[in-house]
Amino acid sequence: MESYGLQVTQFDFIKKAIQVPENIASLPLHPVVVLTSKTAVHTWIRISKELPSTVLQFPVYCLAMATQAVALEHQLNIRGVAPDAGALAEVILNDTSVKSITFVCGNLRRDELPKKLKSNGIEVLEIEAYKTELTPIKSSQPYHGVLFFSPSAVDSFLLSNSIGLTVAFCLGKTTADHCRAVGFSEIQVADSLTPESLVQTVLNFYFNLPVHAQK
Repeated sequence: MESYGLQVTQFDFIKKAIQVPENIASLPLHPVVVLTSKTAVHTWIRISKELPSTVLQFPVYCLAMATQAVALEHQLNIRGVAPDAGALAEVILNDTSVKSITFVCGNLRRDELPKKLKSNGIEVLEIEAYKTELTPIKSSQPYHGVLFFSPSAVDSFLLSNSIGLTVAFCLGKTTADHCRAVGFSEIQVADSLTPESLVQTVLNFYFNLPVHAQK
């Protein structure tokens, strides 16, 4: 983006750390696993090392694109994907063979997916196995736009900065919905769940120019 004259500053507004529960081996895991982030995939792989190797054959439902790509790298048994948590819950509900799931999540996980599944009679075992820590940074100047990859990053940004006239560029519907809920008035959502798509969204917004047009 800098080659188009945009000043770009990168901040890490969140930090994640895997923390597998000490009692993981004794938990009654359900043989269908739900993963909604790359960190959740890495966490499930870490968990699997403390369990029988057969758990890696459990069917997996996960978010599309980045999360799916990491799951494929680890050769997980992907049964279904969707672009956001709400849509993923619908995919799971459409599989009438699923009666219970193991949801690998962090301490700041969203309610939408487990709430929708539980309200439709699906038993949900939540394994909180990684921690997301907000690491707010005060910007020295207002920015015309901020790229958000998760709702947690939005919350962290707002701890030390105001919305003002800032445009929120969001990766995914869940992040966009959260930006709307906390008061952003101008929200742009990437067409797909990739950083490249989010960059293209920024360029299209300011220049109406796709990424591949650059020479």
